[in-house]
Amino acid sequence: MGFFNKKGIGETDSEMITSVIGADMQLAGDISFKGKLRLDGKAEGNIRGEYLILGETGMISGDIVVNTFVCSGRVEGTVNVKKLYVVKSGFIQGKVETMDLAVESGAVLNGEIKSRSQELRLVPGSSPPEAADWESMKEAASQPQMKKKGGVLK
Repeated sequence: MGFFNKKGIGETDSEMITSVIGADMQLAGDISFKGKLRLDGKAEGNIRGEYLILGETGMISGDIVVNTFVCSGRVEGTVNVKKLYVVKSGFIQGKVETMDLAVESGAVLNGEIKSRSQELRLVPGSSPPEAADWESMKEAASQPQMKKKGGVLK
């Protein structure tokens, strides 16, 4: 169950962001999660999960293995994902392996990029993002971090 009212990246209500790591948080160690994680802070370690959104202030130093990754922050490490969307503020330094790649003009990819064959696709019937999906991905990645007001995230 999600706890945010705004939809992002072509989501339905059942696909809301389930966890947030704020801009003022720093984590050291491996992270494993289910659902959608928005990371606006700094993480040093490997990340495994389902759907990762790296905000503009987010930084990851380590390897990433997720199904879907929307990057508008900075990554230094290996990225191994099914779907990768890099928006204009995104920066990836390292090896990237993916089945589905979309890169907005202005984004930076430094390193080796490897495309896996379609036969390895684990999600049947998936397709490249539509133009409307790309716009909603950019909107979700650029949303300001949630502010805490009276003990409740707003």
